[in-house]
Amino acid sequence: MKKLIFDEITRRCIGSVEGAAEFEGRGVCIPLSRLPADLDLSEPACLFLASDGATVFRDTTALLRQSKAARQARIKAEAARLIEALDWKLGRAREREAAGWGTLAEVDAVLAEREAIRRSSDAAETALEALTDVASVQSFTWAVDVPVAPPRRLTRKQFTERFSSAELQAVLTAIDENGAMRAWWEKFCLADDINLDDPATLAGVQALEIAGLIGNGRAVEVLA
Repeated sequence: MKKLIFDEITRRCIGSVEGAAEFEGRGVCIPLSRLPADLDLSEPACLFLASDGATVFRDTTALLRQSKAARQARIKAEAARLIEALDWKLGRAREREAAGWGTLAEVDAVLAEREAIRRSSDAAETALEALTDVASVQSFTWAVDVPVAPPRRLTRKQFTERFSSAELQAVLTAIDENGAMRAWWEKFCLADDINLDDPATLAGVQALEIAGLIGNGRAVEVLA
């Protein structure tokens, strides 16, 4: 007598045994003789065992949902492995930057790689959720295909080197006379690094040009 095997947790059909063989794994066995004659058995994976432990029903929606959840978990695990594989590269870049042999740009390039993995996996999960059949879910693949531009960061020293000595002198003189300028400079001095695309950086450098502390067009050059 053929029996269907149902997972004890998901309640989904996971296989079958023939004849008098007994299933030795974890699961619930239901003889085919106990199933309704009109139950479609063409896709056993769509069969589920009800909570009463006896009723078997067909549910393609539940299977699709479980398939998506399983594939989503795989995507997250795959992304985590790809990110972890870059740990050595990030550590090396940070050590080189700290020693003065490398730059923040090297660090940021690796951070952008890791962020691209995260965004690509997020996009993959969104695409997965839109699928409407189990076969498509089970054959779904993804790749790191969402480009991420590295942040444009400089050390404070690198940033100040973009100004001429005369410009820096003018800025330092203005700090003593302008409260807003002093506040911006104090934030600059406290920052670990300077992000050229940070709105505060953009506004501050443009304010220097408006105030005449750096020449016309110099803001664009400094922020390039």
